[in-house]
Amino acid sequence: MQPRNSRLSRRRLLQAGAGLPFALSAPIMAQTPSPSPTEQEPEAVPVQAKPDYVCNLEQSTIAPLGVPTSATLINGSLPGTEIRYREGDMFRVLVNNRLAVPTSLHWHGMLVPNYMDGVPDVTQLPIGAGESVLYEYPIRQSGTYWYHSHYNFQEQTGMSGTLIVEAKDEPWSYDHDVVVTMSDWLNQEPEGIIPQFRGQQPETAAVKPPPGDYKFPGDQPFNVDINYPGYLLNGRSNKSPWTQKVRAGDRIRLRLINASTSTFFQVMLDGHRMQVIAADGQNVDPIDVDNLVIATAERYDVLVTIGQSGSFSLRAAALGTSQQVVGVIHTADVAPQPNLEPAKFTGKSGGMANYSALKSPLPTTLPKGPVKEFEIDLGGEMNKYLWSMGGEYYPELFSPDGQAKPLEIRQGDRVRIRMTNSTMMFHPMHLHGHFFRLLPQAGAWDDPLAPLKDTVGVGPKQKIDIEFIADNPGSWFFHCHNLYHLASGMARVVQYTV
Repeated sequence: MQPRNSRLSRRRLLQAGAGLPFALSAPIMAQTPSPSPTEQEPEAVPVQAKPDYVCNLEQSTIAPLGVPTSATLINGSLPGTEIRYREGDMFRVLVNNRLAVPTSLHWHGMLVPNYMDGVPDVTQLPIGAGESVLYEYPIRQSGTYWYHSHYNFQEQTGMSGTLIVEAKDEPWSYDHDVVVTMSDWLNQEPEGIIPQFRGQQPETAAVKPPPGDYKFPGDQPFNVDINYPGYLLNGRSNKSPWTQKVRAGDRIRLRLINASTSTFFQVMLDGHRMQVIAADGQNVDPIDVDNLVIATAERYDVLVTIGQSGSFSLRAAALGTSQQVVGVIHTADVAPQPNLEPAKFTGKSGGMANYSALKSPLPTTLPKGPVKEFEIDLGGEMNKYLWSMGGEYYPELFSPDGQAKPLEIRQGDRVRIRMTNSTMMFHPMHLHGHFFRLLPQAGAWDDPLAPLKDTVGVGPKQKIDIEFIADNPGSWFFHCHNLYHLASGMARVVQYTV
C-alpha cells in the first residue's frame, strides 16, 4: 500500500543500501541522482545480460468465477510464474511494468537487502508505468515463499506468484513436489470495498455478512470482512478444479501457500493425514495432523503418502463462510472426482490452530544483546473501518502527530514485541526482512525451540509474543496482511537507527 503523503527521496533510496554487503543493481541505480562533487562516484556494477526470470506485469480481463473482471497479472497467468531457485543461488528477476500505473513486487519471507524489499516509499520508489527493475540479491535460505504486489490493491486483482528455494541438504525424500496456492477473488474493483464499508458508496454483496460459517477449531466464531463470491486453488475454481496425478504409495510434498488477500483457510486431504515439516519456509519437528488452519500469507509444507488408488479431494474451507475450494489428487487409474460436499473437520488440527505444537528442530535462542521491547495493541473501529497498531494509523490517519511513528531499534538489539488483539477480528501479522521466534505462550522468552516464522495469526483478545535479532539494517514494514486492514491503517515501520 503506497503511503498517501510520503515520498522516499532518491537520495534516501541510495543511502538505504549504505553499509550493506549487497550489490545495488543497475536499474535501481538509474533512479538515483548523480552524486554531488562532494560525494564519491559509485563504482559501476556489472549486470547479468539475461535474468533468470522475467515478470511482465500487465492489465488483463479474466473470469475465474465466470464474471469478466479486471485483473493485474504476472506473465498473463493466475497465479503468476513460479520462481524456483536453489539455496546459495543469486536471485535475478527482471520486472517489467507494462501497466498504466505504478507497481512493485515484494518477495514475501525472503531475507533481502532493504532496498530490494519492494515496499513503495518505504524501501524503494514505485516502479513507474513503462519502467523496469532488476531485483538481484544472494539467496541465504531455503523453503516455501511467495511474491506479490505491494502497491494499492493489485494483490487482490491477481498480482502474486510462488517462490520456492530448494535446500542444499534436503532432509526429506518424496516423489512429487507440489505447490498449492489458495486465494480469494472479487468480481468487482477492490478499491470500492472500503468506501462501501464506510457508507461512502452503495453496498454490494461483498460487504454483507456471508451465509453460514466454517468456525475456527474449538467451535470459535470467525468474523470476516469480505463476502467473496468464491475462492481459487492454483487459480482454479470448483467449476474446473485443479488436479494432480500420482500413483498409489507415492509420497507427496505439498507446499501449501495462503496467497489470499484476507481469508484464513482450513485445509485437509480426504482420507489422509498430513505430516507438517515446515512453517513459513523454516523446518519444524514433524507433526502429524488431520487438518491445518493457515492464516493469510502463511505457508506450511506437509508430507502425504497416498495409501491406495482413488480420487481424493484437497479441501480449503474459507473460515467464517460456508464456502470451500477443492482440488483433486488422484491415481492414474481413477478419474478425478471432486467432492463438493461440505467439509467435516475432525481429529487433530495444526498450523494456526495449535502454534504451541510447532517446535524448531534446532535451538533458536537469540544471541545476547540489549533488549528492546514493544507493546503493540491491535485495534480497530469497525463502524469507521479503521485499523491501528499501538493506537496509530499508518501512514498518518488520525495519528496524534500527523504520522505513524516508526518503531526504532538498533543493530544487535534483541527485539521483543507483544501483540494484544483488542478487536474481534483475526489479524495475520507479517514482519519484513526478518524471521522471528514465535513464543509458544506469552512470556516464554527462554523457550529454546520456539519456531521461526515471518507471519503469525493473532486471534481476537489474544496475546502473541515474538522476538528477533536486529541483524538486517534498514526500514522494514510490519503490518497486517489483511489488505483491507493494511489499507485502513494497520501497519508500522520498524526502523534501524545509528
